[in-house]
Amino acid sequence: MNYSQLTSEERYTFSIMRKQGQSITSIANALGRHLSTFYRELKRNRCYLIDNAYRPSKAEYRAKARRSKLRRYSHFAEADYIPVRALLRQKWSPEQISGMLNSLGFKRMSHETIYKYIWTDKANGGNLWIH
Repeated sequence: MNYSQLTSEERYTFSIMRKQGQSITSIANALGRHLSTFYRELKRNRCYLIDNAYRPSKAEYRAKARRSKLRRYSHFAEADYIPVRALLRQKWSPEQISGMLNSLGFKRMSHETIYKYIWTDKANGGNLWIH
């Protein structure tokens, strides 16, 4: 099975089936997911400080919050990429650019972030990937 995050509908269905007393194994089979997905969902998203209950609306909120934290490269403004573009046009590699920018005191930018920027630019019709 390929990994994909639970949808809001799956979270609500999971909650209803749990309230009906169904086992996690039967819920996983009914929804076509691996049972570890639901154990992980309970571990991450139950209200353990209040009453240990699972609330799908709260789970959805927490999942979205975690997803937004993962998008670290989006913390850079377009102005932060000006020196990146200039150095790419001079045929510097993303690893070299990352090292140079970090040593000069710019915002810490990894080479992966620069590669993502290049791929996004290419998908939008840009030409940074050519250089």
